[in-house]
Amino acid sequence: MVRFQLLGHVSARSDRGPVPLGTARQRAVLAALLVEPGVPVSLDQLIERVWGATSPHSARQTLHSYISRLRSVLGDKGGPAPIRRSGGYALDVDAAAVDLHQFRGLVAQARRADDDGAEALWQDAMALWHGVPFADLDSDWLRSLAVTLEAERQAATLDHYDLLLRRGEHARLLPEVAAAAEAHSYDERLAGQLMLALYRCGRQSDALEHYRQLQVRLADELGSDPGPELRDLHQRILRHDPELAPPAGAPGPDLTDRELSSPTPAAATDRARPAQLPLDVAGFTGRDDDLLRLGQLVYGPAQDGPARTVVITAISGTAGVGKTALAVHWAHQIADQFPDGQLYVNLRGYDPDQPVRPTDALARFLTALGVPERDIPLDDDERAARYRSELAGRRMLIVLDNAGSVAQVRPLLPGSGSSLVVVTSRDSLAGLVAVHGAHQVGLDVLPATEAVDLLHRLIGDRVMAEPAAAATLAEQCARLPLALRVAAVLATSRPDRSLAEVVAELADRQERLELLDPGGDPYAAVHAVFSWSIQHLPEPAARTFRRLGLHPGPDLDPYVAAALTGLDPHQARRVLEALVRAHLLHRTGPGRYAMHDLLRAYATHLTLTEDSDQERKAAEQRLLAYYQASAVAAMDVLYPNEARYRPEVTGVDVEIPDLVGSDAARGWLETEWLCIVAIAGHADAGTPDYVHGFAQIVNMYSGEAHFADLLTINGHALRAAEHAGDLAGQAHALRQLGVGYKRLGEYGASIEHAWRALALFRQVGDLVGEARTLSNLGGAENTRGHYKDALGHHRESVAVFRRIGDRHGEALALNNLGVSEARLGDLAASVEVQQQALAIFQDLGSRFSEAVTLGNIASVEMRRARYTEAADLLQRSIAIAEEMGSHRSRANALDTLGSLHLRLRDPDRARECFQQALAHFREIGERTSQAWSINGLGEVAQFTGDPAAALALHTEALALAAADGARHQQARAHAGVGHAYRSLGNPDLARTHYEHAHVIYTELDMPDAEDMRAQLEAVPVA
Repeated sequence: MVRFQLLGHVSARSDRGPVPLGTARQRAVLAALLVEPGVPVSLDQLIERVWGATSPHSARQTLHSYISRLRSVLGDKGGPAPIRRSGGYALDVDAAAVDLHQFRGLVAQARRADDDGAEALWQDAMALWHGVPFADLDSDWLRSLAVTLEAERQAATLDHYDLLLRRGEHARLLPEVAAAAEAHSYDERLAGQLMLALYRCGRQSDALEHYRQLQVRLADELGSDPGPELRDLHQRILRHDPELAPPAGAPGPDLTDRELSSPTPAAATDRARPAQLPLDVAGFTGRDDDLLRLGQLVYGPAQDGPARTVVITAISGTAGVGKTALAVHWAHQIADQFPDGQLYVNLRGYDPDQPVRPTDALARFLTALGVPERDIPLDDDERAARYRSELAGRRMLIVLDNAGSVAQVRPLLPGSGSSLVVVTSRDSLAGLVAVHGAHQVGLDVLPATEAVDLLHRLIGDRVMAEPAAAATLAEQCARLPLALRVAAVLATSRPDRSLAEVVAELADRQERLELLDPGGDPYAAVHAVFSWSIQHLPEPAARTFRRLGLHPGPDLDPYVAAALTGLDPHQARRVLEALVRAHLLHRTGPGRYAMHDLLRAYATHLTLTEDSDQERKAAEQRLLAYYQASAVAAMDVLYPNEARYRPEVTGVDVEIPDLVGSDAARGWLETEWLCIVAIAGHADAGTPDYVHGFAQIVNMYSGEAHFADLLTINGHALRAAEHAGDLAGQAHALRQLGVGYKRLGEYGASIEHAWRALALFRQVGDLVGEARTLSNLGGAENTRGHYKDALGHHRESVAVFRRIGDRHGEALALNNLGVSEARLGDLAASVEVQQQALAIFQDLGSRFSEAVTLGNIASVEMRRARYTEAADLLQRSIAIAEEMGSHRSRANALDTLGSLHLRLRDPDRARECFQQALAHFREIGERTSQAWSINGLGEVAQFTGDPAAALALHTEALALAAADGARHQQARAHAGVGHAYRSLGNPDLARTHYEHAHVIYTELDMPDAEDMRAQLEAVPVA
């Protein structure tokens, strides 16, 4: 095998030693092919990369000679040889054999890995560098590329430094980061890392002095101030912000008690403050000793303020003993001690079907903490790391209810010592005690006196009149609060009977249950109370209680209950309220109901033993039909022209809510979303046709608002289709998985899944699926900046849609084709095909797509300097978007309108448009789109004579675009940074960023490359 080095002098080595690569020009040809393994490079491109603008007349002939010699020398060593392909040459080589691509792969892995696994990856990646890339070659193109690669190296280095700081290795890092900060004296991120390392090593004054020197240097040489992040770090170092303290166990300065207990920093006050605690338990009684013990764990015996290290309290005990009631009651008492908010999740750890996965709980918590869903990592470890980062320095109260195991809890623990975690479980969770130092609170049944006190509070003076019967009733309920509350409701509902008579009736029922359970079920007493309660329910209520055990979601409404029972929704609502009064259900919100997990288990037991298989199957079919029919109705309102791509709904007739109007449809989907995800998982194995059909129904909505759930639902669909051997179902699931990965910026995974889907659609002869997948491929390639590849996919998609007569699909593909045409500079062709798309959308009444297309055409007309036409198109687009409630379409149109106003030299209106667009993009979590608007705001700042603000904005946009691989916006940001540095009097840095922009635009084969070349030529030499 031959391995190639580009990160330094260009060289190659085989198992038999070095490979002679010939002259510098010949090595430049090899480097130009190795930069993109397997990608054809035309003769003109090769000549440009090797000789530049001053190529000799004999360049083509000489180039063929170099290719021939490389074939010979590499072939002799068993290596790959350049081959002719698509009018040029390509070198098919394993990316792992080229140090540049090996470096990029290791960096990508390191950024995805958890902190423990990332360190070795970073070290291996940085060890591949042996100097300036292509250092021995005289090529303008390679020199420009080397600048970009050095920027990649610098970004990777800084990411590595961040890891070392998170791991508490500031002392080890300090010499290296100090040297790097001296070499890159304007890099504010690097300056911040040095300041943090100095501070953590007990050198606060040195950290502050470094800031002062940088501040003076920026003012004297650039006429600017440090950016907002560095200024904020400076203030936090001044006030000894506890969030800056090193992680536990790391060496660092000893902070005083005053500093450790300082209030939440001002910088954190704008962050989300969730308040997720459930309602406090009405009539909470007793548990004084347990509450005192809990208080001592947080405050200490002297009650002198919250503890300075994280406290994990594990409340354990049998089902129904009141663990949740105690935890929630106590949490309400101490909530004001945690000003950054409270998080709560019912982990449903003892649910046999649907325990909450830690990764799903993390997603809910991150959303509550203000993280846009678009930014929530897919990888479980990365998601947990982001959660710990969001909690760092915050004073949060976290209640993890009904945990099934330590493994379910561990990913949900914070990493810093400023939060309190309360865990409830039937298990003792010994692992939390042994590994994480948790404090155990074993909760026993109520003492006899407290059990009678609770009955007295719930039943009234009858308890005082019959103390012996009350004491017996408490024992019959096993002194469990849940059973006591159920028994009290029954007793109060029979005021004409004495407590002694109630006790006698219950005794008989319990005896019969025990006889039926020779194994000695420890919950027999509780079941006796439950069964006694159920016995006295009217039949519709008892049947409803049983059937609710079939619902896999966290809560439900009367329509779901109606589907499970065959009642109408009005009857179902009355029955549900009766179950609430009987303490067999509790309300979770307006019109929403849920069950205690012990009651849910009992309901499931009852339906399995008292309902026939036929009755249960019919109830489950109605439940699935309800969710399917309701989802179709909601999707038809929100996305009417996508109806042709959704499966037909047939089967059981069920009543669904009135979902007329986009607000009602969207509201239903949002309210039921957790249930929808649960239904998809519940149906996975047993009804494969349902689950992948259901995924197709809700895909458009999940693709707009719930990217991670889009992957979850279609993962279920893919497994179900694979289990059933359904190739078409697999293809649909794979296509949507590709869409989900694209939404999350994972373009490699998106394209991989799309290609697999395309092969299956072609195998089963599904032309609609084939055409839609080609469009997906084009969209992913377009976002990556591979415009020619995107163009080919979109043209093929248009052809297939036309062949099958699908006008809506044809219009979608034409619209996408027009975007790619515009990116490649063919503006006339772009307008032509998008006008065709617009006519079809208007004919079909597809308002959403019409709004998008109007905005796209306006963008092209603006580039053609047809400003009046562009403004009219954008106003029409915005009006439709507002009519349809589409934040994304409105944001896109506003962003384009901002660019138009800037071209018309109206910066105030441009700024307003960009700010509105950015707010929408942030609301829906569109990170790549945020880069567009932030770049626009940077251009406004540059236009109004504020290059320092422009520099900060374009730098922020560059980070967002680089994270998503959005090459066009990276180039735009580099150009903006270049303009800012040029205005600030730093031509060297301006030239560097202009070169970055020129390289990217050249790679994308965009006309903007010529603009960047002109900018480069205009930059004065320092």
